[in-house]
Amino acid sequence: MVAAAVLAVAACLTPASASADGPTRPGRVGAGAGVGPGEHLIRLRHAGVDRHAVVHLPAAAALAGSSLPALFHFPGMFETPEIANASAGLAAFADRAGYLLVIPEHEGIGWQGVPGGQDAPSVDDPGFVRALTDLVVARYGADPSRLYASGMSNGGLFTQGLACRYPDRFAAFATVAGSAPGVGCPSRPPVPVPVPMLVIHGREDKVINYGQAEAGARGWADAAGCAQTTLDTPLPDRDRADGTTVVRHEFTGCPPGTPVILDEIVGGGHLWPGGDPLLPGQILGRGNGDLDANEAIWAFVSRFRLHP
Repeated sequence: MVAAAVLAVAACLTPASASADGPTRPGRVGAGAGVGPGEHLIRLRHAGVDRHAVVHLPAAAALAGSSLPALFHFPGMFETPEIANASAGLAAFADRAGYLLVIPEHEGIGWQGVPGGQDAPSVDDPGFVRALTDLVVARYGADPSRLYASGMSNGGLFTQGLACRYPDRFAAFATVAGSAPGVGCPSRPPVPVPVPMLVIHGREDKVINYGQAEAGARGWADAAGCAQTTLDTPLPDRDRADGTTVVRHEFTGCPPGTPVILDEIVGGGHLWPGGDPLLPGQILGRGNGDLDANEAIWAFVSRFRLHP
């Protein structure tokens, strides 16, 4: 059901890059990336495929006396890094908050191992991400203990998979309009692992329905050892004209270091809260102006760091 809905939305969007297959071999880095503030294009050959990512260094990078944290954001189906940034204001917020922003580009129409993604085993999206984290730490001086992952839609489902695969690589995770039970986790049956997880999802999402997201959040809470009860807090209705509100459901009894939160966008659709929707209205539903997803994600993930 998730796959069919995601593919239906894909037909309304513009394709990203085409796929290419090749033999598996160690990734190598293209030349020419600088280290000053602003945007830089990463070219990385991994698993026989030329891969790309955009890195945005905040102005604070020029002044920082120590390593900066980095947020890796995974776009949805048919979203290029440029489209993801334009619709969600990712780089502008990263500048204000002072962290490195990394937006990888998927190969083909979406991320591997989740609905709408590549089936070709040689693509190796998880391995690409692992190589990319190494590169960002080595080249741009990102703090390896403060790497975080977020994703939208198909990218959110892929972010779930990264939480299962790389809890020792990323310190915390967040999904927007992209959560469902066990999707992306490689184990069979898929079993989540205890990690800090923020799930943001529209109650009226017709692409990945809210029931799937709620069940997904409960799975993360169960894995973390939380209770299956929640502390429910209505957030301020800052935009009374948008026809939506936000209720934060924080799972109780979570051990220190592994909280799980579900932000329910009541009346909201398959959109980035606080963003500039490219396909609003009847196609993707109502947007929400009460919650800035960038702000909510950063406030959540930046509380955590990995410890040796």
